[in-house]
Amino acid sequence: MSAQVAQALIDSLEFARTGQSLSGSLPVPALTRLQDSLVDELGEVRFEVRGGHDTRRRPVLMLEISGVLHLQCQRCLGALDYALQRSSTLLLASGGEADSSELDVTGLVEDEILLSLPYAPRHGEGQCPPGVRTVAGGDKVTAFAKLAALKRNSN
Repeated sequence: MSAQVAQALIDSLEFARTGQSLSGSLPVPALTRLQDSLVDELGEVRFEVRGGHDTRRRPVLMLEISGVLHLQCQRCLGALDYALQRSSTLLLASGGEADSSELDVTGLVEDEILLSLPYAPRHGEGQCPPGVRTVAGGDKVTAFAKLAALKRNSN
């Protein structure tokens, strides 16, 4: 099954037991909990969920997520293209351990993306785009450096 998934609910235990798969894409604006981490809402995230069993015959979901997100670089505050490539295997609770095996696929994909994001994303050393000025020593001219210079000059 392949689709542009808006709000797909699956019975996760049945999905795993029968070895079903679901693939599709989600537009970035649909990932509402992710918005605070992004510079813009451009693009989409592709995913595939496959049901199956692990070596001990326990039900699992295998999840593959890929796409490009635009995060904010913590060095230059510019846009940073973050290549999202995530593979996860989720062990499912069965029997009396879980009240319901119903699972929201969009929520699952969004949870996995949130878990994969870097805490402080930034370009590699020296890779920030032009426009971030540096001083002769290689340090960036920040607002605090400018403030310190003004303070020194006013004395």
